[in-house]
This record gives sequence, C-alpha cells and structure tokens, in this order.
Amino acid sequence: MLHEDWIVTPDKELGTRQASLTSKTGKPLVARQFVEMNRIRIEGLLAGFAKLVDTKNQHTYVETEVVRYVYQPMEELYLLLITNKSSNIIEDLETLRLLAKLVPEFCPSLDEEGVKEHCFELILAFDEVLAMGHRETINLQQVKTALEMESHEEKLHNMIRQSKINEAKEEAKKKAAAIDSQKKGKMGGISGMSSSGIASAFADDDRRPMYDAQVMSTNEPVRKSGPPKGKGMQLGSKTKQSNDVLKALEAEDELMGLASKATAPAAQSGGRQSSAPAALQSVTLKIEEKLLVRLTRDGNLENLEVRGELKMCVNDPEAAYTRVQVAHKASSAFQFKTHPNINRGLWTEESVLSHRDQAKSFPVGNELGVLKWRLPSGTESMLPISVSCWPSAVGNNVTVNLEYESTSHLEVSNLRIIVPCPSQATISDVAEGDARYLSKNGTVEWRVELVDDSNRSGSLEFSVNDCDPESLFPIQVTFVCKGNLADMSISGVSDARSGKALNFSGDPLLEVEEYLIQ
Repeated sequence: MLHEDWIVTPDKELGTRQASLTSKTGKPLVARQFVEMNRIRIEGLLAGFAKLVDTKNQHTYVETEVVRYVYQPMEELYLLLITNKSSNIIEDLETLRLLAKLVPEFCPSLDEEGVKEHCFELILAFDEVLAMGHRETINLQQVKTALEMESHEEKLHNMIRQSKINEAKEEAKKKAAAIDSQKKGKMGGISGMSSSGIASAFADDDRRPMYDAQVMSTNEPVRKSGPPKGKGMQLGSKTKQSNDVLKALEAEDELMGLASKATAPAAQSGGRQSSAPAALQSVTLKIEEKLLVRLTRDGNLENLEVRGELKMCVNDPEAAYTRVQVAHKASSAFQFKTHPNINRGLWTEESVLSHRDQAKSFPVGNELGVLKWRLPSGTESMLPISVSCWPSAVGNNVTVNLEYESTSHLEVSNLRIIVPCPSQATISDVAEGDARYLSKNGTVEWRVELVDDSNRSGSLEFSVNDCDPESLFPIQVTFVCKGNLADMSISGVSDARSGKALNFSGDPLLEVEEYLIQ
C-alpha cells in the first residue's frame, strides 16, 4: 500500500512544465505542456518571458519567483523550457541542446510559417525527449528513427483511402460530363429558335393582355392592382410585379418612396445588376491585412505591427495576361515586397502589378500572392480600436471598468473583448453591445457587433469576488474592419496586351491576428 507522504503532486516535483517555440515577442507557435495548464496561464507565462529576456546579454535562463525560463535563440524564434526553480539546471540545459538539434531536423524553415507547417512533427519530437516532464535517455538519431518508423497497417489504410479518393474523382468526372451534355442539349434547343419566332412573340405581345384578362375573368376575380399575366415571353415582368407589391405596401403603411428606391438601381443599370458575384468576375483580388498589437495595462502601446498581402486569382483564361493598377497612400514606413514573377520596376514607378515576362501569363484558377507589405512599428494613432482596463480592488473584491474608443475612419465589426476571470463575475453596466460571464472558459466576453459613428466609444463594468487584479490579464481583443491601414485599393484591372478593361472584384479586409493587453 502506497503511503500518503510518498504521493507528490506533479506541479511541485516535475522538472519541465512546458517546452515551446515562441516568436521574439512571446507569441506561442508550438507549446507542449507536461502539467495541466489552461491557455490563459500558458499565454501569461510566455508573455512574462518576453518581458524578462534581455537581448543585449547572452544568458541561457532567467528566473521569476515561481518558475525558471531556460531558452535559446533560433533565428527569429526562441526555443524555451519552463521549469521549476528546484529542477536540475544542468539536465535542463542538456535537454535544451538536444531539442535545439531536433528542431531544424523537422522544421527546416525557422519562422512562423515553417513552424505552423511542421507543428505536429515538433510536438512528437518533444514527446520523445520528454516524458511527464522528465528527460528520456535518448539521442538525436534515436528520435529520428522512432519518428520515421513505418507501419504496415498505416500503408494499407492509406492505400484504401487513396483508392476511395480515386473512385470518387472518377464518379465526379462522369457526373460532370453528364451535366455538361445536358447543358449542351438545352443550349442547342434555345439556339434553334428562329428570329421570326421571336419577332412573332413580340408582335403578339399587345394581344396577350386582352386574352389573359378574359381567362382571368372566367377563373378568378380581377384584382385592380395586379398586372395582367401573360403565358408568353415577357421582359421585366418580375420588376413590375415587385413594384406593384411595394406600391401596395406604401398605400397600407404610408411608406413613401419605397418603390422608387427599389427600382432606381435597375433603371440605372439598364436591367442588369451593378456587380456580379465574385465567381463570375474575370479576376478575383483579395487585399488582406493582419494586425498584431500589444498594450500595457496602463494603455501605452508596446508594439503595433501590420502584415498585408494582395492575392490574385484569374478565373477566365482570356484574362491571364493581367495588369493590376493599385492605389495606396501608405507612408514610407511600410515595406513592400513583390512576387519574384512581378515586374518590380513597374511596381516601384507606377504601382502596377504585371508579369515580369509579358509573353507569359498568370496561372488560371490558382490563387497567387503577388504583393506583401509590412509595417514593423506603427503608432497608437493607427489603432482602429483602443481598449483600456481600470481594475480597482477593495479587499478581495475587484471592480473592473473596461472602455473602448475608436477614432479611425474604418468601420469595425465583430468586436470581442475577452477578460480572464477566475471566479464568477457580475455584470453591472453595459453601455454598448452585450456582455456575459462564460463559466466554462472562465472569461468575461464583451461583444459589440458594429462600431460606427453612432457608437465610437463604449464602456463595461463588472465585479469579481475573491480575485487578484493580476489574474485579469492578459486581455484579448479581436475585430474585423472593412479597409486597411495601408489605405490600399484596386483602381483597375486590364489586359496587358490589348489594354482592354477586365471586370474584377477586390474588397480590402483587416483582421486581428493578435491583440493583447498585458
């Protein structure tokens, strides 16, 4: 029988609590925990490491009152072990050196994209080296051998899965061919209509209303506001019917001008829609920006980074020789980089994106990133939304006042402010949006669906019992904006050979990749 004094909790005696790869700012890319830790606790530890590390001095570890950070820089990343202060530092350094050899083996590109692509291989490698937080007696070659072991069952499973995929593809091709043949048959029937038949249809148009009116009088009562129905081809009949419905609504509800507003776009475009769906456009362009922000608890800006990319997809083979005219008012602080196949001189002089070799075309049906830009360090005035937190403690009770403010011209939507909350919170006042306490996640979530000129600022107040103000951080903020900080848009798209204008779609979008108040 095991004595109670022999039982130790892993959190106290365990050597290594966590092994991770982080960015220089403390953003976790891959994190493997060996004790039970929630996400907020992990992010708090990693955020604390980013503040403690000193880039000027070459050290291998830093300590706090609770944990020890053993780390090694790896190009743009940090390889980090979080251990107890009572752990063996010599063994921790040996573990770190072995992991530093393993990471390049399974992740050749030591940047964020490379780590995201090989994250599962890295986690498996970490598990081979560390078991329950303790170092295994294993070397680099043994780890590689263990992870490269082949399985007959896995091969068999993959073969069966691939055969099913191939069968599904063949079946899809057969169905697509059948649909195409049906479409061709229908198109042949339509093209067989003679011009005389169409002319006669229009010539008989004046006689149809009388005939239809007689039919209606025998079958159903005549409605004064309803237009006559014709069985033949009639142009614009749907628009007339919708106008009559809107007029009836106006008469009933006294809604003036409803029908005229609905018919104005149709009249301006001559019966055609002003914009076709993106899938029908010759060229689809995506202007995407990612925002990375870190604020202090006092509301001061620590870091603001912007990363953007312009992606292009040619949908029509006739538009493969594309020339994109870009308009932007970005400051000189923005750094732009074009795809290797883009004419850089033309971009620098005229802000035009075109193929470097005019005799070559862009791939059809494949999305291609043609332009990237980056702002390493922005100013606080560029923030679409600024958030401040004011916790005040009275004994063990904490009252929290949150406030957001927007001075940007951008329209912010889907604003979410998430505050970690270790115990039950009571929402006392919400000036904008909706707020609630999520007991499952242990957070208070404040939601505002749209921030425009009517609600450029808002506030929230809630209280928590038996809470330390330090546990309310880091606060996470997410939102989406129409537009971008580089003030970039598409002026036009044309054929590089003939200069003919091409129809396109391209709306700018700004999203939050990381926004922390810590």
